[in-house]
Amino acid sequence: MLLQRGFFKYFESLLLVFIDFQNNLKTFGYTTMSVQTVNYSIKPVGTRVGSKNPKTNPDVFNWMLDFFNASKTTPNIALFDLKKSMFSDHLNTKPSEKKTSLDGSFVGIQEVVSIILAQEKHKVSRNEVTEGTYRMTKVRLETNITEFFFNTDLRSINTASIQQFINFLSDKELSTPTIVGYIAQLRKVLRYLVEKDVIAQMPLFPKMKVTQKPRGAFTVTEYAAILRQAKTLRKHVYVWDKPDTRFHIKPMYRSMPMEMNWLLRFMVYTFLRPGDIRQLKNKHLEIISGKFNYLRLTPPEIKRHKAPTVSLPQAVNIYKTILKHQTAKGFGKPEDYVFFPEEKNRLRALNTIGWLFNWIMHSLGLKQGPHGADRSFYSLRHTAITFRLIFGGNIDLLTLARNARTSVEMIEKFYASTLSAEMNIQLLHSKRRS
Repeated sequence: MLLQRGFFKYFESLLLVFIDFQNNLKTFGYTTMSVQTVNYSIKPVGTRVGSKNPKTNPDVFNWMLDFFNASKTTPNIALFDLKKSMFSDHLNTKPSEKKTSLDGSFVGIQEVVSIILAQEKHKVSRNEVTEGTYRMTKVRLETNITEFFFNTDLRSINTASIQQFINFLSDKELSTPTIVGYIAQLRKVLRYLVEKDVIAQMPLFPKMKVTQKPRGAFTVTEYAAILRQAKTLRKHVYVWDKPDTRFHIKPMYRSMPMEMNWLLRFMVYTFLRPGDIRQLKNKHLEIISGKFNYLRLTPPEIKRHKAPTVSLPQAVNIYKTILKHQTAKGFGKPEDYVFFPEEKNRLRALNTIGWLFNWIMHSLGLKQGPHGADRSFYSLRHTAITFRLIFGGNIDLLTLARNARTSVEMIEKFYASTLSAEMNIQLLHSKRRS
């Protein structure tokens, strides 16, 4: 009997040491083996089963049963929630919420992309980025980036896997600037994971050499030929030579419209982008007469630029001719579009203009420049800036950049680099006067 009591006294002292050890763990922030509270108190004898020996204290069996029953509780399963960046309680999560959670074994691309796009959409509402920028981000994240990393745990992305992604894009014959744009979106994904402590740091990105291609501007001789051809094709009807495919150009535009020649000249004298032409209404133009004659242009914001610009003097008479022509057709009101006002679908109008311009280019053999650069309707803007660099006297780049709604860096990189020695022959042959 004494031996039995001694055994239980010894076991009880060990239990007290264990309880004190658990309390210390809790003090320093560690969790115990169970989320449930273990009742270590001595309970009175009730109907609980004790020892067959009547002299044995049944309270010993009571707290022993409480302890071992509580220890059998199933531990909680931790799920990783990217939005909260913390482990959430699986047992307290609703079934509908479990589907959107990522467990600790896999961090996928789709949920991260949806979160980033939601953030980008809020930037649009705050006017931090344009709707066009958001659409570009959405396309790049949801297409090639999601396709390549669909089965990849994002925590395992390293320099080697990024290089494989670059090779994947190269195999799709994407240009280097386009690939750089995809890499910028991938950086957003990884930066988000760093912010949420999913990964410790950003992996190193392979270096890419971007070769800037000069813009496909026209020479003075080419520009003059384009204007003449725009008039000549007014007497011709374009013949579609692919009867098995649908011709998307309306019959009214299959002969060169009268206003196409005016539009080509207007582009060069105003520095506008094709996107500006698509949105340009009569209310955006004001004729200024006085010491200087010019058009004050306040087109809708594009590429984060919304400051008014001024035209060259020649644009004034061109606009007056256009306005007279459109008024005779029942247009010319402030809310009417300046070019092709009868086409309410402005994306279709811009596509039609591009097709008409390509018709001129192909008929003259000028679609590609001398170095293989592709010429498009946008090339008229490049021509306008290049002509000002050649014929604009001592115009400074800052003034030109602001009026063209671009940057000095862009002009130096894409326009000034195309100027040949022959273009500045007058400056090269000039002599300093004594």
